[in-house]
Amino acid sequence: MPSPDDLLAVTIVVLSYNRRDALESNLAGLLRMVDENGCELVIVDNASTDGSVEMIRAAATGRTGVTALLNDRNLGVAGGRNAGWRAAGRDFILTIDDDTFVTTEAVGEMLSIMHRRPDMGIITPIILDARTKNKLYDYGEVEFRIGNFQGGCHMLRRSLLETVGYNDEACTFGGEELDLSIRVRAAGSDVVYTPRATVLHDGRVRYGKEGSDRRARWLYNFVRVHHKHFPLAAALPLSLRYLLSHLVAGLRANGLRAVPVLLGSGWRGLRDGRRQHVPVPPQVVRFYTNPTLRPDLGNVPLLHKLRRRVVR
Repeated sequence: MPSPDDLLAVTIVVLSYNRRDALESNLAGLLRMVDENGCELVIVDNASTDGSVEMIRAAATGRTGVTALLNDRNLGVAGGRNAGWRAAGRDFILTIDDDTFVTTEAVGEMLSIMHRRPDMGIITPIILDARTKNKLYDYGEVEFRIGNFQGGCHMLRRSLLETVGYNDEACTFGGEELDLSIRVRAAGSDVVYTPRATVLHDGRVRYGKEGSDRRARWLYNFVRVHHKHFPLAAALPLSLRYLLSHLVAGLRANGLRAVPVLLGSGWRGLRDGRRQHVPVPPQVVRFYTNPTLRPDLGNVPLLHKLRRRVVR
């Protein structure tokens, strides 16, 4: 097994769109990892207009091991990641957002676990808010089989993509991680959270119309993915619970005007998912409908949530 500092088997794919300042802060550490630890770096820009393109081009020019993919249009999260994955030349791909900050130690730890666990297809670490240092997702202090890896930082085997395919680019925003997780599990590999690696994420909250539009797209894609993979009897409860949680959040943020928008998004997601339906093995359906599965993807019944709140 290689040293944790030896990252020759790793391609880091960073996806960026109009966050020049965050990317600039990130690039220094990433380029140092290329020089000192031997990893490959692929920087994907989704047609930014804030000066990111020029900065990325300058960072990649004349550097061995650094590739700049400068898209002439915004391919979305799924399409942007796919472009980076296709350009990756190493056996393991670490994918991060432009505002996710990783260390050699964290990358090396994830790589070591992947080497030890050939059944593991995707691994995701602890992700802390860069400002508050609070955990954005808390699955405890032991390795945990999860239903959905975190898009902001995850490592996967490149060979896995040859088996299950790439991200579903119909997921214009949200749902691509769940869709890929389901396909990975259907292919017999595992998706796991590890508390042994920690990274920082400096995401920003979006308000107003931008936030409501993103919520509607997010809901559409998750409902579509539920119905794309699961039989109606399983998909309907999942998507209804997921819709309800977004209706509550949408009402709080945007008032009654959010209701028809979200109901329409949910209906379109159901309709399109049924049209695209490709069934998965029964054991995968059971895994995703288990109330103990985390994160909550609509699998936790409302009574379970109420009981938890009463206990607290």
